[in-house]
Order: sequence, then C-alpha cells, then structure tokens
Amino acid sequence: MKKLVLLCIGIFAFGLNLQESVELALQNSHKLKAQEHLLSKLQSELGIYKSAYYPKIDMSMQTSYGLTQRFGNKASLEVKTNLFNGLKDKMGVAIQEQNILAQNEEIRRTQEEIKYMIKKLYTQILFAKGALQISEESLELLQAQLKQAQQFYKQGISAKNNVLSVEVSVASARLDINSYATQLNYLVSSLEQFIEKKIVLEELEDLPVCEEEVDFDRLSLIVFEYRPEYQILQKRKEALQYEITSMQGAYYPKIDLGIGGDYAFGGDYYGKSQARVTLGVSFNLFNGLKDISGVQAKRYELMGLESQIQEFKREVLNELKKAVGDFNLSRDQYILSDKAIENAKENYRIVSNRYKQNLETSSTLLDAELLLKNARANLLRAQYGIWEHLFYVEYLVGGNRSFMF
Repeated sequence: MKKLVLLCIGIFAFGLNLQESVELALQNSHKLKAQEHLLSKLQSELGIYKSAYYPKIDMSMQTSYGLTQRFGNKASLEVKTNLFNGLKDKMGVAIQEQNILAQNEEIRRTQEEIKYMIKKLYTQILFAKGALQISEESLELLQAQLKQAQQFYKQGISAKNNVLSVEVSVASARLDINSYATQLNYLVSSLEQFIEKKIVLEELEDLPVCEEEVDFDRLSLIVFEYRPEYQILQKRKEALQYEITSMQGAYYPKIDLGIGGDYAFGGDYYGKSQARVTLGVSFNLFNGLKDISGVQAKRYELMGLESQIQEFKREVLNELKKAVGDFNLSRDQYILSDKAIENAKENYRIVSNRYKQNLETSSTLLDAELLLKNARANLLRAQYGIWEHLFYVEYLVGGNRSFMF
C-alpha cells in the first residue's frame, strides 16, 4: 500500500495567511460570479419547462354590428391543458434539473481551481522569499571572503586570480538576488490582483513543516466521488438519457383537453350562449424516419460520452499517482536535505577557518559556500514542494481534504 505522508504543525494567527488569501480570491473572482449568474439563468429557465404542467387560460371580448342592423357582444373564456405529451414535458424538466446540477458542479470546479491556483501561488511566494533570503546571506559570506582575499593579495599571500574568482562569485550572487527579487515582486503582484488587497510581505504567514499519513489506495477509491469534473460528466450522461426518452415520446399520442364557453349579450348577432368541452388526440404515424434517426444519433452521443468518462477516469488516476509520487519525492528530498545541510554548515565552518589560516585556497572556500547555498536551497525547495504537491492532490480529490487523512 502506497502512503502519502504529511504532518501539519502550526496555527496561523496573525497577518495574511493562506486561508484568508483563498477566501478573498473567491470573493473577488469574476469568473466565479459569471458561473453563479449562469446557474440563476438555468434555475429561471426551469420555470419555463414546468409551465407545461399548468393550464393555459384565454379570455376575449368581441363586439359586432351587421349590415342588417344586427349587433351583439360576446365574451369567451377557454381553458386548455395538456393531459399527455409523450413524456416530453416530464423529460424537459428532468433534463433542466440535470443541467442545474451540472452547473452547481461547474461552480464547485471553478472554486477548486481558484483555491489550488491561490495555494500554489502562495507557496511560490514563500519559496521565492526564502530563496531571496538565502541569496542575500550567501552574498554576505562572499563579501566577507572578498575582503579576506583582498587582504591576502595585498600581503602577498595569495595571487590576484583568487580575488578575481571571488569577485565573479559576488557578481553572480547579486544576479541571483535580482532574479529572485523580480520573481518575488511578480508573484506578490499576481496574488494582490486576485485578492484585491495590498500584501505586506513581512506579514505573510509561513507554512509549517508537514508530516502526516494519507492512504493513497483510499484516495483512488474516493477521487471520483468528489471530483467536480467527473460529476459534471455524470450529469451530462443522465441528461442525455432523458433526451433519448423525450425523443422516444414522439411515438406516443398527444392528448389535449379544452373547456370553454361563449356568453352572448347585448343583441342577437352571436346567437345563444354556449359551453363546450373538447378532447384532442393527435398521433404521429410517420415522420420520414426523423424520430428514429434522432434517437439513434443521441444513443451514439451517449456511447461517446461513456467512453469519454472512462478515459477521464484513467487520466485522473494517472495524475493522482504522479502527484503522490511527486509528493513522496519531495518528502524524501526534504529528509535528505535536512541531513545534508548540517554537513554543509560544518564543512563551511572548517574550510573557512582553514582559509583564514591560509591553509585552504579561495576556490575551496567558494566550493564550500556553494555547497552550503545549494543545501539550503534544496531544503527550501523540498519544504514548499511538499505543500505544492499536497495542494495538487487535494485538488485532484475535489478539495475534500478531510477525506485525505
């Protein structure tokens, strides 16, 4: 059994945190608002389909004056209702209800996409912030080494090339700082646009280290139950089945009932008042094979949709497997990097002390500094990589994080 492991330590209390960022992004998403308006439209249209169950009432008034000086008035009232329409009315309501359910899932899918996008962006900001800090601290070490190299050169202890090699490393460190600073500014600006709020980077709350177990086999069993895209496909399938039933209703008769009457007054032009009851039955005997062809076409469409659902399930399981694998890789990298960073720190301390005693070359110290920098960067990358892959797994199972543990 494969396991997905994560441990969440820490409680957010102050400043802008991940949850607040997600909530603000959802509140300000115009894409989500557009989906909600579309849902309201579908709900309103449901009333149009349900109106077929209600009677139609018409009332009219006529006044006439004939050439023979006969005149009169007539008031007419007629109530018509459909007793049977080949299940078309019932299926029309059922199809629209499935469309509404599908749109609800579409809204949920949009919400989950926004949540994942914000969580990923938030994680990338924290990583860029940490990478910038590592680069700045690396620059401080290199600047101290440059001063030491310049002193050794002035004292004739080391050659000019030692100073030049350190200067090149200092320049490279400054480029790294500019790169991470530019990237960080872009990421922060992107998040500000989504939440429509200014961000104070220093108040952005960090994510804790995580280590808790999640059963991958269980995830693969529940992933489709909570995945909005899968539910949308299922609603489309049910709607298609209702459409086929509705089209088959063309083979059944249509029965209408009408009750009405005319009330004549003010003259004899319209004769006597009368009441009437009409029952209309119509039956389609032959329609040029249109109905048969239409039903057959919908059946092929249904078969195509079923194949699409199976392909979607296979793709999701592959994505989930890869996401869990990426998470496990980041977790392993974090464990290894956590051990390696202590060795890198001790190595740098030893080489630095030996360099000050002129027992090591500047290139050896540069290698030790680069090793320390890479070890810290690897630890940082693994730390936030765990979260980023976790958020993707959460997205794949429909955002139901409570079912992941």
